[in-house]
Amino acid sequence: MTVEHIEKLLSELCYFNEVDITHTFSSNGIRILQIKCLTIQSQDIFELTYPDSDKVDHFSDKAEAANAIAHIISKDTPA
Repeated sequence: MTVEHIEKLLSELCYFNEVDITHTFSSNGIRILQIKCLTIQSQDIFELTYPDSDKVDHFSDKAEAANAIAHIISKDTPA
């Protein structure tokens, strides 16, 4: 999945901000990352949750979030 596709996905998550949508990335049936868009004081915040550790990262910049996601999912995708 390209960074551009991920940015589009993030835009779509935020477009439907009145509905609680979480997008989950899985590899071999194991959840590796969950993403949701939070709107706080009219600003979109991307929340990335790592199910294996319950670690949570927040990004206010869509490009930064997309690059982080691309990096994470590329590590878990067989070459």
